[in-house]
Formats: sequence, structure tokens, C-alpha cells
Amino acid sequence: MKLTEYIEKYYDGNKSAFARANGVLPQQVNNWINGDYVVVNNVLCSPRRDLVPVELKK
Repeated sequence: MKLTEYIEKYYDGNKSAFARANGVLPQQVNNWINGDYVVVNNVLCSPRRDLVPVELKK
């Protein structure tokens, strides 16, 4: 899920509370949000590149 969705769900949308809980400054949270970071299994992930779509075999 998008980081903004994660913060909304688990921190009632409070970016400062999320920052405190994770030991970073609120500005860092904004950088992550602006960088389109996502959370997968409680791990913050940054996008590296778009992948070429592949057709699934039936």
C-alpha cells in the first residue's frame, strides 16, 4: 500500500506520529511520500524502476 495509506490506517493520518515512531524527522516522511514509497509487509520500499509488462501464460 502507499505510504500515505499506511499512515492514514495506522497513525490516523498523523505524519508526525509516524515519524516519531520510526525515529526520523517529519521532513523525511514527506520525502518518502513525495518519492512514492510503499509499505509491503511492514517494510518501507522505494521504487527503483518500472518493469516491462509481461504476458501471463494461460
